Amino acid sequence: MLAGIDPLHIVGNLTTQHRARILLLSLLAPSGVTLREFYKRYWGQRPLLACLDHGDEEDDGDPDIDAEDEAILRKHATRLDGFLGRASIHEMIAKNKLRYGLDLNVTNYTDATGNGVRRRITLDPPPKKRKVKGGGSNGDELEYVVANPNDVWSNVDSSRCSLRLLRPHEHNDAVHSLLSLLESEFRCMVGSNAYLTPLHSQGFAPHYDDVDVFILQLEGFKRWRVHAPFNKRETLPRESSRDYSQKEVEEGGEEILDVVLGPGDVLYLPRGWIHQAETVARPKNVPKLAGIKDEHSLHLTVSAMQKWCWADFLEVLMPEALESAATSDKTISLREGLPRNFLSYMGTMHQVDEDDGDGPEGLKQAARAQSSELEEEEDEAALLEVRAKQQTLARQKHFKEEAKKRIMRVARQALTMLDDACDQIGKRFLSDRLPPALLPSERCLTKEGLSDNSTPHHHEAAKKIWPNTLCRLARPHIARLVVEDGKAVVYHCGDNSRVLGETPLSPLEFEIYDAPALEQLLTTVEPRWISVKDLIHGDVEDKMGIAQALFDEGILATALAEAPDRSVQTG
Repeated sequence: MLAGIDPLHIVGNLTTQHRARILLLSLLAPSGVTLREFYKRYWGQRPLLACLDHGDEEDDGDPDIDAEDEAILRKHATRLDGFLGRASIHEMIAKNKLRYGLDLNVTNYTDATGNGVRRRITLDPPPKKRKVKGGGSNGDELEYVVANPNDVWSNVDSSRCSLRLLRPHEHNDAVHSLLSLLESEFRCMVGSNAYLTPLHSQGFAPHYDDVDVFILQLEGFKRWRVHAPFNKRETLPRESSRDYSQKEVEEGGEEILDVVLGPGDVLYLPRGWIHQAETVARPKNVPKLAGIKDEHSLHLTVSAMQKWCWADFLEVLMPEALESAATSDKTISLREGLPRNFLSYMGTMHQVDEDDGDGPEGLKQAARAQSSELEEEEDEAALLEVRAKQQTLARQKHFKEEAKKRIMRVARQALTMLDDACDQIGKRFLSDRLPPALLPSERCLTKEGLSDNSTPHHHEAAKKIWPNTLCRLARPHIARLVVEDGKAVVYHCGDNSRVLGETPLSPLEFEIYDAPALEQLLTTVEPRWISVKDLIHGDVEDKMGIAQALFDEGILATALAEAPDRSVQTG
């Protein structure tokens, strides 16, 4: 429940996009920041803290609150209940064979060597190598150790270690629904980790991440210290940092944020912001509420924007543009041989410092002094040396001009291939993202709803597509139409696993003349419908076949507003 409502399940007249926006707004609500303001001022730029204002920390006693204030505080402290708790994590580890290094980590940030320097240590048993039958010399496979629940909780409770759950959404439907809806809002892959840390403990060294994160404090209290990126190079990084020492952090720059998060609080951090967190006791300025404990801290980290920047897009686009330009039948410029002997004047060893674009100052001075000095000294060797350097500069200039022409040709070609590159990175998103967490009201309209006795919306006639069947994509943006090798191909995430990369995409291939009808079906989303008979195609049987293929794949929602039109029979 968030702010008294449950945006994961409210339906009414709300579309998926409406629910996704309400969800994000609910998470950020305590900050008072609108979504427009969040995207304009904070997204990818600076942290945002969404918490209640408890005032300055007092030195003595608990603050007095009346019943109305207590109700407000309790509503906030419990607004994130239902996602994860220590009890549900205990059950998750007990019921599932979670593996060290793949599904969970046990860590501590401590001075293990006694030299006064704290470092992160990981207590995960290393994976073992196992021979794969018929695998040959390179047939080794890593076998990760299954975590014994007793060992895990002994390390947490007795050794004061931190427990990190990787992908808790794999085993938790509420977290999966949360991430699935946020993917509809951010339109990029969204993931999660969960961190349970005992009181007065810290599991990780200061570091920055290559993802934007929303930290949802679920249980207990945690002190977060945050620094801005140390320099431009580490702003919006594409890779996570190494662990920093406390000295490096202190010398790196001013601390931007020092705050204690309590239950119900949310902190947004863009990628590149250095942070560290330690579990602390309930601050004195936070009123004590029955049932709210501080023996440990539990927070859920929701991550987004990994490998999702312009550089990642250009890594997809530019190699394809280069290949296309190089194989063009309109020009051979990119296939022409490199200039003879260009290595004798290009490269680091041949660089000269240029001042205002007219050449090195030393050469310019030498050129100005040619007539006087060389005439006086009759130094023909010096004159030849100056002329040779001038010739080298001219060759370098010509080479750069020729290279620029070809680079611009590739760039112009790239501009004609933007849609193709968007399709490629769109396919990557569909491959990486989670399967849609459909609501019962959505599921009952799909093939999955046919076998669900709790969803009475479907009747016998709905098992088959009819000319008057109403159709739409089961959820917006879960499928994409591309053209490959003269075929219309539909990629979708309906069969994805909750584990990244576990299930490869299984595209559907159609004839190219089916593309207009496919485009209509994939772009018709809630609250709109389209009738099969209105699809752009010359043959009603083919229209029904196209819609049936998408329905059988589980990505098409259907409905019948009237009795089925049985005038056309297929199958």
